[in-house]
Amino acid sequence: MSQITKRSHLTVHINGETLNVSDKDAFLPLAQFLRNSLSKVGTKVVCAEGDCGACSVVASHYRNGAWTPLRTINSCIAPVFLFDLACIVTVEGLKDSEGLSEVQNKMREFHGGQCGFCTPGMVCSMAQLAEDCSAAKTEVTEKKARNYLTGNLCRCTGYEPILAAATHLELAKWKTMKERYLTAELTSQFKTLQTDGIEIVFENKKLTLPTDLASAVSLRQASPTSRIVAGATDIGVLVNKAKTSLQEILVLNKVSELHKIENTSAGVFIGAQVSLTDVEEFVRTSHPELKRLLHIFASPQIKNQGTLLGNVLNGSPIGDSIPALMALDAEIQFASKNGTRKVALKNYYKGYKVFDKTDDEIAVGILIPTLKGEYLNRFFKVSLRKDLDISAVTFAAVLKVQDGTLSEARIAMGGVGPCVIRLPQVEQHLVGKAFNENTFADAGVLAASLITPISDLRASREYRQLVTENLFKKCFHELSVENSVAEAVCP
Repeated sequence: MSQITKRSHLTVHINGETLNVSDKDAFLPLAQFLRNSLSKVGTKVVCAEGDCGACSVVASHYRNGAWTPLRTINSCIAPVFLFDLACIVTVEGLKDSEGLSEVQNKMREFHGGQCGFCTPGMVCSMAQLAEDCSAAKTEVTEKKARNYLTGNLCRCTGYEPILAAATHLELAKWKTMKERYLTAELTSQFKTLQTDGIEIVFENKKLTLPTDLASAVSLRQASPTSRIVAGATDIGVLVNKAKTSLQEILVLNKVSELHKIENTSAGVFIGAQVSLTDVEEFVRTSHPELKRLLHIFASPQIKNQGTLLGNVLNGSPIGDSIPALMALDAEIQFASKNGTRKVALKNYYKGYKVFDKTDDEIAVGILIPTLKGEYLNRFFKVSLRKDLDISAVTFAAVLKVQDGTLSEARIAMGGVGPCVIRLPQVEQHLVGKAFNENTFADAGVLAASLITPISDLRASREYRQLVTENLFKKCFHELSVENSVAEAVCP
């Protein structure tokens, strides 16, 4: 525990300058700190919710003796206290002694900016695009540009000149941020600080950053009402909109054990601090359908900062990852003074924001079992937009078919009640039935009769019930075409 009070400030590297940050500044959203405390006003704040991308900056963290990839994040909802031993590059930091960077020059050349509010964020997202393509020695395609710019909203210029700027980038002229900022000198400096714990007290606020799990568990036991903050992609919005006030904060991003992601004999283990982006990349082979779902989960900025376990623990009835993980029989692992405990995800949700979790427990990670044998799976997200939108209904099915008959079925849905649910009655209905359209149509009708959706701004109750029926049919048609396992497609 002695290391926790070793430092009473954060150490952050911004555009080539190392700063010690303490007191009020440590608790500010990063965008406010950049604009108001450092006068780096190139970073804009428009929505303050992480939706528009105007506030995008590029960040890398020094963890476990290495730098994480330079990635864009939404600085409007990310508190400064998440960036100890981080290197941050804002739009001002992209230029060098010779002038504007290649990205900035191309945006100017192709008239990619108009009002100026969205432009700095666009430029930062394109900077990550240039950085990644330069490192991989691949060309910038329009598809890649669209993917990288998914989280950046432009209301004036339109995307044609912005995409033109991206696809005309000359990577030979791009001076990488890694070479410019992640220097041997900075690495050496941060290496000496990485084992430091942090405790900052300002007025009625207290911030603690332990560096090992045992210390974190002890702190949690001593202060079970402290707020554990991971990526802050949800809590950051609530703080900005004055719906939540953080007083006692426990940040675990310096605990190396929680950044672990690995294949084990039981499945894929994902630590509590692993970002959604890293999960998406890691499960590409082991769980390709989960990877496909995560691709449209949120913007790159949100996935770069947010964690998979944060989405699970938050327990939203429309949490995009929860139905898929529930159908995959995932389990959460907790640690406390009493040791470790495992909870099957299907048993974790007891009601709206009511969980099988004690106040002194810390979530360590989540295990996604390996699908042994020939399983079929489909995960759907129904929303008004394909990208960057909140779901109205979510659906997950994990199935096994033998000789044209369903021998196993796991069905989970979100947006149809106070929490994400498994549907055991529907699962029982499916097992033993022929793998055909009638079976799934009947299952959809049964599911629609069991769920308890509400009407809200995203969808009506009746819409959610109808979508539920249709998702079962959609699941059958996609799997039958892809795998050719259907006995017949009934009229």
